[in-house]
Amino acid sequence: MKEIARIALPEHPPEGEFDHAAIDPVGDRLYVAHPSNDAVEVIDLRARRYHDSLRGLRGVAGTWVDAPSRLLFTSNRGEDTASIYSLEGDAPRELFRVPTGVRPNGMAFDAKRGVLLVAGVGNPKVAHAPPTLTFVDARNGKPLGQSEAPGRTRWAVYHPPTDTFYVNIADPPQVAAIPAGEIPTITGSFAMPARGPHGLEQDPNGRFLYCACDEGLLLSLELATGSARVIAPLSGPPDVLWLDRNSSRLYCAIGEPGSIDVFDLDPIRPATRVPTADGAHTLTVDEHRNEVHVLLPVSHEDLVLSDRT
Repeated sequence: MKEIARIALPEHPPEGEFDHAAIDPVGDRLYVAHPSNDAVEVIDLRARRYHDSLRGLRGVAGTWVDAPSRLLFTSNRGEDTASIYSLEGDAPRELFRVPTGVRPNGMAFDAKRGVLLVAGVGNPKVAHAPPTLTFVDARNGKPLGQSEAPGRTRWAVYHPPTDTFYVNIADPPQVAAIPAGEIPTITGSFAMPARGPHGLEQDPNGRFLYCACDEGLLLSLELATGSARVIAPLSGPPDVLWLDRNSSRLYCAIGEPGSIDVFDLDPIRPATRVPTADGAHTLTVDEHRNEVHVLLPVSHEDLVLSDRT
C-alpha cells in the first residue's frame, strides 16, 4: 500500500479522537465522526481536502451512508439520539433527530424497508440504562421498537441474503440475530470463541460474517451452520473492519500499535500489515479508487493509502 495524500482536518484537544467514517460514492464525500468536536467532518474526495463540518452532534460516534437512498445517519452518543440527513442538494440537511437507547454507537440499515438499527452501548454505572437495539423508520423518523441487548453492543450489519440484522455483543461474546421482518425481537445468537467481538463485516458471497475481537483474533462465522472459527491472530486489539469488494480485501484497523491488518479473500488469509500511527483505530474504504482512509488522531489528518493490488 502506498501513501498518496494526507488531508488536514479540524484540530481537537490532546485526548481527542475520530470515530467511524463512511463514504458517499455518489457525492464523492467522506463523512467522519469527530466526537471530540461534536461534529461530523466532511472531506471532498475528488479535491482531497477538508470541505465542511456538520456541527451540534454531541459525542457523535458513528456514521453510515446509504448512497442509493441519499441518506446519512449519525449516532450521537453524548445525547442518546440518532440523526438522519438527506444528501440531496448542495449540502447535507438534517431531516430527523430521534431518541435511542443510552450511548448509541453501531448502526445498520435495511434499505428495502427503510429501517435503521441503532445499537446502544448502555451504561452499567447508571440504573435502568441497559444496552439496547432501537429501530427507526428512516422515511419519517418514527420509532418502530426497541429491545434490550444481551450485553454491551459493538458494530452491526444488515445482511440482505438472510434478511437479518446482526449485532456484535462484547460480553458474553456473541453475534445476536434480529430478522428484519420481526424487529425488534432477537431470535437467536451465535457464540463466538474469542473475547470482545468488535468490528463486523460480511463477505461478498453472503455466506460468512467476519468478526474482529478484542482478544486479538479475526474470526469467521458461517451463517448457514453457525460455525465460528479463528482465521488468524491480529497485530493488536482491533476496532473497525471494512471490506473492499472490488479488490476482495478486508482491512482491520489496529489502534495500538497503529496499523492495518490486511486480508485477501477466497480463501481468506493474511496478506500484509501496514503501519499507520498511534491511536489510528478507525478507517474506511473508497472502493471506486481502491483507497483506504485512515484517521490519525495525533496529527488531525486523514491518511489516504492506495491499494491497487
